[in-house]
Amino acid sequence: MPNEDTTDTPDSQDTKYESSEGDSAQLLSGTAGSKKSNKKNQKFYKKTWFWLTLALSVAAAALVIFLGIFFTNQNSNKQAAIDGWHSIAQQATSLASLASTIQDQASFDKYNLELKKLNKSVADKKFNTQKLKYKSQDIENYIEFLDSYGNYTLESSQYADKIIDFTDSEADKLKDLSVIAKTASEKFKNDAKFLNEAMPASAFEIQAALSESNKTILTGQLSIKSKQAAEQAQTAKEVADKKAAETTAGNYLNAYLAGNAALIRQYMTEGFQKEYDFNQLTAESRTVVYPASFRILTSLMVDSSRYKVQANVLFKQRDGSSQYTNGNELNIIYNTTSARWLVDSAKEGSTF
Repeated sequence: MPNEDTTDTPDSQDTKYESSEGDSAQLLSGTAGSKKSNKKNQKFYKKTWFWLTLALSVAAAALVIFLGIFFTNQNSNKQAAIDGWHSIAQQATSLASLASTIQDQASFDKYNLELKKLNKSVADKKFNTQKLKYKSQDIENYIEFLDSYGNYTLESSQYADKIIDFTDSEADKLKDLSVIAKTASEKFKNDAKFLNEAMPASAFEIQAALSESNKTILTGQLSIKSKQAAEQAQTAKEVADKKAAETTAGNYLNAYLAGNAALIRQYMTEGFQKEYDFNQLTAESRTVVYPASFRILTSLMVDSSRYKVQANVLFKQRDGSSQYTNGNELNIIYNTTSARWLVDSAKEGSTF
C-alpha cells in the first residue's frame, strides 16, 4: 500500500493551535467561574468586612464603657473633694470658736484636743485620695491643699502640746506654713468651678490662737502663784497676829496678877484705860482673895484687826482655905498708831 503522508500542512497546524487556544480559554473561564462561586459561597465570619466591623464595634463598646467609668469617677472625685472641703471648713470654724473660750490650761486642753481631731481628719482625707482614679487637675489641687494644710495643723498640734514654752519664732514658723496652706486653698477654690464654699480665714490663724493662749495660761499661772503667795502670806499673818494677840493677852493678865498698874496700861488702849478700875490692882483690894494664875483657852479672830481671847483666872483665899475660877474675855484690837495689839475691853463671867 502506498505510504500515507503524515506531514502536517500549515492549515492543519493552525487548526490545532486554535483548538488549543480554545481549550485554554475554556479552562481559564471555568477556573474564574469556580473562584467566583467559591467566594460567593464563603461563610460570613471568614470575610474581612466581618472582622473589621467586629473590631470597630468592640472598640466603640470599650470606649463607651471607659467614658462611663471615667465620668463616673470624675463625679465621684468632685463629690469627695466637696465633702472633704466642707468638713474641714466646719471643723476649722468650730476650732476658732473654741479658741475664744480659752481662759486657763483646762480650757486650752479642750482646744488642743479639737486641733488634733482636725489634723487627723485632714490626714484621713489625704489618705483616701489614694483611692481616687482618673484625677483631674482640680483634684490634684485638692490633694496639694490637704498636704500643705495637714503639715500646718500637725506642726500646730505639736507646739500646742508644749503651749507654756510656745515662742514668737515658733509662731512665725507656723505663719509661714499657714501662708503655704492658704495659697494652696485659694488655688483649689479659684480653679474648681464646682466648689461654692469658702475656707474661713480663721483656718489659717491657729498660730495667733496659740500665742494668745500662751499669754493667757502664763498670766493665769502667775495669777495662781500670786494668789497662792498672797494666801500663804495671809495665813502667815494670821498666825503671827494670833500669836501677837495672845502675847498681849498674856502680858495683860500677868500685869493683872502682879497688880502693876503702870505695866498693865502698856497693854491697854486709851479708851479702855479710861474705863478700867485700877483699884482692883491694889494690895488693899487683895487682902482676902488674890488672882494666882491664868490659862488662855481660845483665840478667835473676829476680823483682820480684832481677836477675842478667852482665859480662866484662878483666885485663891489668902489663908488657903479655898479657890475658884473666873472666866475673862478680852477684846484685843490692832492699834495702827502704835502698830501694836492692845486690849480694848475685858469682860468677866463664868468659866470657859
